Amino acid sequence: MKQIKLSNTLSKQKDIFTPQEDKKVSMYVCGITPYDYAHIGHGRVAVTFDLLLRLLKLLGYQVTYVRNFTDIDDKLIARAQKEYGDENKFKDVATKFINAFTEDVQNLNCLKPDFEPLVTENINDIILFVEGLLKNKKAYIKGRDVYFDISTFSDYGKLSGRNLEDLLAGARIDVDEDKKNPQDFALWKGNDKSLFWISPWGHGRPGWHIECSALAKKFLGETIDIHGGGMDLIFPHHENEIAQSEGLTCKPFAKYWLHNAFVNINKEKMSKSLGNFFTLRDIFAKFDPMVLRFYYLQHQFRSPIEFSFDDLEAAKKAYKKLIDVFFVDGGYHLSLENSKNFEKEIETDGLISQMLEAVCDDLNSPKMLGILFENLNEIKNDPKLKNLIGKFLFNLTGLTFEKLPEESVVITREIQELIAKREEARKQKNWALADQIRDQLLSMGIEVRDKK
Repeated sequence: MKQIKLSNTLSKQKDIFTPQEDKKVSMYVCGITPYDYAHIGHGRVAVTFDLLLRLLKLLGYQVTYVRNFTDIDDKLIARAQKEYGDENKFKDVATKFINAFTEDVQNLNCLKPDFEPLVTENINDIILFVEGLLKNKKAYIKGRDVYFDISTFSDYGKLSGRNLEDLLAGARIDVDEDKKNPQDFALWKGNDKSLFWISPWGHGRPGWHIECSALAKKFLGETIDIHGGGMDLIFPHHENEIAQSEGLTCKPFAKYWLHNAFVNINKEKMSKSLGNFFTLRDIFAKFDPMVLRFYYLQHQFRSPIEFSFDDLEAAKKAYKKLIDVFFVDGGYHLSLENSKNFEKEIETDGLISQMLEAVCDDLNSPKMLGILFENLNEIKNDPKLKNLIGKFLFNLTGLTFEKLPEESVVITREIQELIAKREEARKQKNWALADQIRDQLLSMGIEVRDKK
């Protein structure tokens, strides 16, 4: 069996993956807060860990995969108040966007996790977890709130590399008088309106960080093999998870921590305020979801993606070359988990072995695709090899190789107005605005070319 090397955020190096139990792997990935449609950053997380899941299954591991939904949060409450005039309608908001997210990741051909728990359906487990931390003297009650006391956890900062003493000394602004230390974080947020759930400390709701610790413990046990998410979660979310979980159990929380890098727009992190924010649905309106999946796979998961529609168009052209070779009427349906004969076949094929070796080295999908394209002509002229590699790629990469739909674009009044606005920006030499409108038009299926 090939060894898998993974860049472990905890050890700050590539570690050879070894599960706690032979052939059994537990994996927890932080899911979305469903207060809006999922964006292309969320899509990258989903595809990154779907690739890892598929690789583990291909190599014969039995994986239990958990991805949660944070369906109670300040942002959900604010959206409910805005849309319904009632903050108690947060569940309606969550249901709408959970359904949308589920549809989006299905379109990206991501395998469904074994468990997708909602925070609101596991409140009792979260309360028991908080009670355990209070019993261990890792937490304290202030009024209606419960806080984790980070001074009781000497390893705080080991994931992010932040020093506990520096954190305590550096926090001097906006200190909450109810907290022992400025960096202590809420496990339970109480309120005086009798809202949400009743606990031993009164009505309230969980803090953000406690939910993942409680859900990981409930569905996967006290120590898990792999914990993942976007790199923005390293601090404070994942750092706080470690403190909570290890503060309760006195055992290692996760052996491997994996974090994918950001998707940037015009060299800046996506932001609604900057107007450079694209949902998955924005992209799917113009590009087939498989093109976006292929685009993600062109980048190693730890490398930032500098997103542009030009690059997405280039990815589309490259993916079409693969469709021309691997398209099969009716598609591929083989499941590697249930095909021992196929596993033997791919072990003996040298080209597949090279591609597999690349992915086993820190999920290096760009290197794997490079090997594939270098040998595309040979594959194309060998029907048996083509069929074998087509099945291998379908199961490992999740690419379906179905024909892309024909495109048709209607020039609407909105498009005409954007073209005119861009032309005016060019006349005023406002190149930044002109480029921004050009990208907006491209996302709508209109490519503007400037000629003399």
